[in-house]
Amino acid sequence: MLHWDDLRLFLAVARAGRLTSAGQALGVNHTTVARRLTALEDALGARLFDRTSRGVVMTAA
Repeated sequence: MLHWDDLRLFLAVARAGRLTSAGQALGVNHTTVARRLTALEDALGARLFDRTSRGVVMTAA
Protein backbone atom coordinates (compact mmCIF):
# COMPACT_ATOMS: atom_id res chain seq x y z
CA MET A 1 0.00 0.00 0.00
CA LEU A 2 1.32 3.41 -0.94
CA HIS A 3 1.58 6.16 1.62
CA TRP A 4 1.49 9.90 1.09
CA ASP A 5 5.16 10.13 2.13
CA ASP A 6 6.08 7.69 -0.66
CA LEU A 7 4.41 9.96 -3.21
CA ARG A 8 6.12 13.04 -1.76
CA LEU A 9 9.45 11.24 -2.01
CA PHE A 10 8.83 10.18 -5.60
CA LEU A 11 7.82 13.69 -6.62
CA ALA A 12 10.80 15.31 -4.87
CA VAL A 13 13.25 12.97 -6.61
CA ALA A 14 11.53 13.43 -9.99
CA ARG A 15 11.61 17.22 -9.67
CA ALA A 16 15.16 17.48 -8.32
CA GLY A 17 16.81 14.82 -10.46
CA ARG A 18 19.31 14.20 -7.65
CA LEU A 19 18.93 12.39 -4.35
CA THR A 20 20.87 15.09 -2.49
CA SER A 21 18.62 17.87 -3.78
CA ALA A 22 15.50 15.82 -3.06
CA GLY A 23 16.76 15.25 0.48
CA GLN A 24 17.27 18.96 1.00
CA ALA A 25 13.75 19.66 -0.26
CA LEU A 26 12.33 17.04 2.11
CA GLY A 27 14.54 17.97 5.04
CA VAL A 28 16.28 14.58 5.23
CA ASN A 29 19.69 13.15 4.34
CA HIS A 30 20.29 11.84 0.81
CA THR A 31 20.94 8.36 2.21
CA THR A 32 17.44 8.40 3.71
CA VAL A 33 16.05 9.31 0.30
CA ALA A 34 17.99 6.48 -1.34
CA ARG A 35 16.85 3.95 1.27
CA ARG A 36 13.19 5.00 1.07
CA LEU A 37 13.28 5.07 -2.73
CA THR A 38 14.66 1.53 -2.82
CA ALA A 39 11.92 0.41 -0.42
CA LEU A 40 9.27 2.05 -2.62
CA GLU A 41 10.64 0.39 -5.74
CA ASP A 42 10.73 -2.98 -3.95
CA ALA A 43 7.12 -2.54 -2.79
CA LEU A 44 5.98 -1.71 -6.32
CA GLY A 45 8.13 -4.36 -7.96
CA ALA A 46 9.50 -1.88 -10.47
CA ARG A 47 12.54 0.34 -10.80
CA LEU A 48 11.30 3.94 -10.93
CA PHE A 49 14.64 5.69 -11.49
CA ASP A 50 17.94 4.81 -13.11
CA ARG A 51 20.78 6.06 -10.92
CA THR A 52 23.68 7.66 -12.79
CA SER A 53 26.75 9.59 -11.74
CA ARG A 54 24.89 12.78 -12.72
CA GLY A 55 21.72 12.03 -10.78
CA VAL A 56 18.60 10.02 -11.47
CA VAL A 57 16.48 9.56 -14.59
CA MET A 58 12.91 8.30 -14.51
CA THR A 59 12.27 4.95 -16.13
CA ALA A 60 9.28 4.05 -18.27
CA ALA A 61 7.67 2.43 -15.23
